[in-house]
Amino acid sequence: MDHRTNNQNGFALILSMVMLLAMTLMGSVLLMNASSQSKVTGKSESSRQTFLSAETGVEAARRWLSKEAATGTLPKNGSSSIGTLCKFQLDDTYKVAGDDGTSGRGIKMTSELGVTNSGEKLIYDNQSFLWFTTEHTTTNYKGTGIGGGIGGGTGYVGGGGNMTSYLYKVFACGKGPGSSNAYTRTLVEAIVGINK
Repeated sequence: MDHRTNNQNGFALILSMVMLLAMTLMGSVLLMNASSQSKVTGKSESSRQTFLSAETGVEAARRWLSKEAATGTLPKNGSSSIGTLCKFQLDDTYKVAGDDGTSGRGIKMTSELGVTNSGEKLIYDNQSFLWFTTEHTTTNYKGTGIGGGIGGGTGYVGGGGNMTSYLYKVFACGKGPGSSNAYTRTLVEAIVGINK
């Protein structure tokens, strides 16, 4: 057997082992990267869903305010006050005009959305929201075109009247699953107006 052939075979074996090692390392790096990206995507999706839960809380508060206004009763601030919501320190301590009625437990998204599908329940059972509202300001508008009747005749004139806008601040917190058995929380603040 030729001595050069043995050297070439030995070199080919060493080269193939180095290539195999390099490919194994590259595969491991790609696998770790894919796993890391999957975790990042999961956290991003959870944060987005938690924000949407908080937005649902604002909408629930708006519906409650509209329902109260439809009965002729405008919510007034009571004696209880809130300075933190979902462990978020608010910029002030606010008197409460109304809240979600759960004493801080929150409303599950499955209940709010009426979810019955078992696959969707896996997602929405872990999401909830809380909300409260406080009186913000009252503004009176007077003048032409505001409420009242419209004048008529050959010389058209605009109607007059008064309209009052009652503004409420709504604070809503969305809660969802996070890491290490902790919740992901998002706080949303909005102004809701009711015109009378």
